Amino acid sequence: IHPSLGTWFFLAELVTTLNLTSDDPIPNRCGKCTQCIDCCPTEAITSPHHLDARRCISYFTIEHKGSIPQEFREAIGDRIFGCDDCLEVCPWNRFAKASTEAKFAAREYIDMPLQEFLNLSEENFRSLFSRSPVKRIGRDRFLRNVCIAIGNIGNIYDIPCLERTIEKENQMVSEHAKWAIDQIRSRS
Repeated sequence: IHPSLGTWFFLAELVTTLNLTSDDPIPNRCGKCTQCIDCCPTEAITSPHHLDARRCISYFTIEHKGSIPQEFREAIGDRIFGCDDCLEVCPWNRFAKASTEAKFAAREYIDMPLQEFLNLSEENFRSLFSRSPVKRIGRDRFLRNVCIAIGNIGNIYDIPCLERTIEKENQMVSEHAKWAIDQIRSRS
């Protein structure tokens, strides 16, 4: 936790052969606070300063290339790309200022019903997310995530679109569309 940035910053690493002097480590600023641990939907933060990435929604929705284990799908809720719950609750973020870096500026909000995302062609997906980190996960993983969100918050009117998705998409996306239909039907 940075004293003036809170948790809103990226960590990076440079590999070099230069002999560099180390900075003093930043002290632990968490104290007895456990808000990040308490709010994690999948209990990925297992104890102070320990994250099990194999349980993390950001990992599953951004980095994981395959099928998302069923035990985590409900906890994903309506998230399609990442989860910042642990960052948002950190009390140190009250000191953080918004970045002035243009690359981190908020982009135009994409306001589309989830169903419409399932109809995006590869070309339309690339165009819609051309200047967004979402493009990096690719259309298939994006559709997988959309299916989970629909399964968690959708209704019976979403089922026809999910059925078309099963027919036209690859096995991974189809599996998640089937799961979404089952979830919706279990609530109806």
